[in-house]
Amino acid sequence: MHIKGYGRPVREVLRGQGGFTVTELLAAVVVIGIGLVAVAAGFSSAIEGVETGRQQTTASFLAEQRMEQIKAAALGNPLNACQGFANITTGCFPAQAYGTIPNAPGFRSTVAVTTEVTVGGIVTLKRVDVQVFYAPTVAWGVLSTQERSVLISTMYSNHN
Repeated sequence: MHIKGYGRPVREVLRGQGGFTVTELLAAVVVIGIGLVAVAAGFSSAIEGVETGRQQTTASFLAEQRMEQIKAAALGNPLNACQGFANITTGCFPAQAYGTIPNAPGFRSTVAVTTEVTVGGIVTLKRVDVQVFYAPTVAWGVLSTQERSVLISTMYSNHN
């Protein structure tokens, strides 16, 4: 008994097999190319998202740090310069420009102080807003034409 294909030379068996045509090869290259472009675009978006998150986290940290400085001053001895509730002013906490915040050259901040409640001519409640600004980083670099910011607010009361 003779099984079909067994005993024939390999050349004879492979003679009927076809390979890829040029058209099939080009189609495969195009599909792979489109996939690689999509992956590259995804990496670019992912890197931009990570950088945006890092900048927002840093801005939040800087705003909280500035607010803690104001809180410490509010609880300080009012006989010292820029200490005590009465001295919570923008004069004691001026705006910080780009390059002036230690270890954060790409950020700037502002402080706004608003009197909320006055009783008998004495200020008893102040609202303090700290806003930290930064130029967002995008895939092609820093977008210096616009700023993003983080704003935190709190109320301080006169405990005397």
